[in-house]
Amino acid sequence: MTARAYGKINLHLGVGDPGTDGYHPLVSVFAALGCAETVTLALAAEDSVTVGGRYAEAGVPTNRTNLALAAVRAFRERTGWDARVSIHIDKQVPVAGGMGGGSADAAAALRAAAALAGFEDATVLREIAATLGADVPFALRGGVALGRGRGDELTPVLAKGTQHWVLATSTGSLSTPVVYRRLDELRAEAASTAQGAAEAAEVLSGTAQLRLAEPTAVLAALASGSTELLAAAVHNDMTPAAVDLLPDVAHVMDQGRRAGALAVLLSGSGPTVGFLAQNPTHSLELAVLLEASRGVRRVARTTGPARGAHLVE
Repeated sequence: MTARAYGKINLHLGVGDPGTDGYHPLVSVFAALGCAETVTLALAAEDSVTVGGRYAEAGVPTNRTNLALAAVRAFRERTGWDARVSIHIDKQVPVAGGMGGGSADAAAALRAAAALAGFEDATVLREIAATLGADVPFALRGGVALGRGRGDELTPVLAKGTQHWVLATSTGSLSTPVVYRRLDELRAEAASTAQGAAEAAEVLSGTAQLRLAEPTAVLAALASGSTELLAAAVHNDMTPAAVDLLPDVAHVMDQGRRAGALAVLLSGSGPTVGFLAQNPTHSLELAVLLEASRGVRRVARTTGPARGAHLVE
């Protein structure tokens, strides 16, 4: 059984201060893009994982830490299905690039396992997805959605038209926990310039509220279908931390601006960068210029929004 799910970009990503559990509350607008992860499950004597595709060489784990296999194991635990499977992943989403490729693997594997098992309870699948990672419920749903909490509390968003994106993967890499930690450090450094503990606390409290404010401008732009309005509204709180840790990200972003991108947007915690184009011709022009840029490993053209995880005929 074969299923497909898609990578994403965060059209808005507001990051709050970490709670007592260490997690950062989020307000995010997810948009699924047409970079597909295709996962095939076949009944087997024991579980196994193989990986192919454009990004197969990027060190995707094939042991129990693989998210597709983790999804199958979580499905078995929840439903009592006892089959073992061989899993093959065709990777077309950059690895560790902030685009949720591993989450898409998990969502596709869930969909394929449910089909093999003859299981049709969509609510249970969503509940399983939420246990696998913050981005997995969105990869299962697809389209465009507003996420809160850890990003897994989803509300569908009206989005008109088609968005044309060029994605540039970096020659460097970033760890999501490290980017979050650096973001906290940068914010603490900024707050320390305030005079006195009370003033610093007030600054931190006020900025935290702004970070988690409703992304009204992005939602309005999506509802209107205006690429220009969307370009003016997109935002990612993680950008300063990612740029600080990997300066080549800033160079890639500058190259896209010079090449005429309508918007330049870090994807998730990076280091993949998305460049919003006006139309397919503009997208091609951006891709050609970015391919020659320092710090860029690969360039891909795609569109959004894409659908959620689904079976492939």
